[in-house]
Amino acid sequence: MLNGPLTVKPLTDLVLRAQTSSNAARLVLSESSVRVVTADASVANNLNVGYVRGFDFSLPNALNALGVESKELSVDEVKTSALQKFSTIIVDNRVYESQPELIAANQKLLDYANAGGTLIVFYHKSNEWNPDERRKRPQLAPYKLILGDERITDENAPITFIEPEHSLLNFPNKMGQEDFVGWIQERGLYYPKEWDPQFHALLQSNDPGEAPLKGGLLVADYGRGHYIYTSMVWYRELRAGVPGAYRMLANMISYGRTEGRK
Repeated sequence: MLNGPLTVKPLTDLVLRAQTSSNAARLVLSESSVRVVTADASVANNLNVGYVRGFDFSLPNALNALGVESKELSVDEVKTSALQKFSTIIVDNRVYESQPELIAANQKLLDYANAGGTLIVFYHKSNEWNPDERRKRPQLAPYKLILGDERITDENAPITFIEPEHSLLNFPNKMGQEDFVGWIQERGLYYPKEWDPQFHALLQSNDPGEAPLKGGLLVADYGRGHYIYTSMVWYRELRAGVPGAYRMLANMISYGRTEGRK
């Protein structure tokens, strides 16, 4: 915010001052550019998103760009806060590894979803996620969900919509093939290899010559709420400004709602 009028000196005046200074200073002009990306993304009304942040700020920056109210949650806040004030909670990439104390608080997140919230979990490595008695790590999802080490490294690998009419792919943004154009680095990592029939697998893809992988985007109803697990590298696409990633994030945080806005 500016306090008072903004005065811009003519460039010629700046050059003249530089040329006539006692130190014979030399003014070097440089040019820079900023890439501006627009995304035709809608979100549901009255969203309030809580998130446990991962290694970077791609998620909070994307939520800000979508214009939704959001708050970063510490593990202590997950344990002690009334989570039902949030319409959606996101566990960011590999948080169960970077903040392993969240494992002990995971039941609080599942209770939140069971009571009507939408809980979204971004990708984790198999050895950070799968049940492990030695690490006192139970099943973290509400239903069986076992990760493998498979990945899709071709960022242009074709995408098949397994359930094209599913609401997660249609509200508030109708997703299409164009939303997967211009991706960087890869499609996804550590795809699930086993999951409970309660989960709907919405997308399928594979590297050339490899078997199809269907677990990149899984969604299930849980009690009165919803649970989404995705192995696709949305954070890289959000950071790169890929419009389709913003549209899909908007759909995920809006899941379970019926009214949206631009």
